[in-house]
Amino acid sequence: MTDATEQDGTDADLRDQLKSMEGKLRRLRDIRQQHNDAGKRNADSRNAIQKEYKKLREEINQLLTENKEIRNKAKAHQARRDAIQQQIRELIGRSKNSRGEKGKKSPILELSEIQSQIDKLDTTLEITGMTLDKENKILKLIKKHSVRKKELEPLVEESMRIKIDIENIEGSIQELKIEADSEHAAMVEFHKEADELWETIKPRFEERDFKKAEGDRLHEAFVECRKEADEVHTQVVEMLEQVNQIRDKLKQERLEAQSWIDDHNEAVRKALTTPDQDEILAGALTEALLAGSAVSFGGSETGKNANTRTDGRSSRKANMRRGGAARGHRGRTKTPEE
Repeated sequence: MTDATEQDGTDADLRDQLKSMEGKLRRLRDIRQQHNDAGKRNADSRNAIQKEYKKLREEINQLLTENKEIRNKAKAHQARRDAIQQQIRELIGRSKNSRGEKGKKSPILELSEIQSQIDKLDTTLEITGMTLDKENKILKLIKKHSVRKKELEPLVEESMRIKIDIENIEGSIQELKIEADSEHAAMVEFHKEADELWETIKPRFEERDFKKAEGDRLHEAFVECRKEADEVHTQVVEMLEQVNQIRDKLKQERLEAQSWIDDHNEAVRKALTTPDQDEILAGALTEALLAGSAVSFGGSETGKNANTRTDGRSSRKANMRRGGAARGHRGRTKTPEE
């Protein structure tokens, strides 16, 4: 009885412990789910902000490319303006019998002069009545200038090749000044356009930086939520292992108790079984009868002494006498009133 009481107490303690641990396990799972949900929200927000950041960055890059193209156009006009102004200075120096600050012509001016000379010689060849000897001299001179022209052309860009009239230096200088002013105006206009475009780009940089920082913050929050969820998951795994151990222990104890009950019931059943219900005994008696052996059954009497009393009188007759006495007026006829 004491062992059974102790066993019941142990089972109750295990069930209470299991109930407490299962409650804690449910709470841990809820906390883990909360971390996972928070992480998913941060991840969704991060993906959305990063998508906006990517789109904004592409727009900025496109605007920067456009702005760079405008600046390049301005630089091209600036370079042409500077080249024209250099030619003007060299032409002014030539008109004063000077060959420039370093005593050497620039490739642009030399190319312009050679082209002007070639054009002039071509015009001279168109004059009729020229002797063959003079014509050959002019052709030889054109060839010489053409060779030098090919040497200078790689040094001077197409946009920098400016045609001047070496026969009219003053007029060429005035034309070059007008052209230089035009190039300068074009340069200023393109720089103005690029500056206006830049003003629209600058606020986008601030927005881009904000979205990048926000995306980084949300990503860090997502990573932190995942980390916390993993930590709780580790606790869940450990707790679940302990819960399963207790469940297995309770199951084993229930199996042992059931086995004890089954053994007890079987013992009781065997103790309460009468000989006529004993299949083994019945089988043995059947074999004995078939073998011709005498079989006696205990617990009941049969034969001629079955109704004999211990005092030697017939129990049957005694029963009959008791039955007659109990009836009272044997053979009396009852009146209708009775």
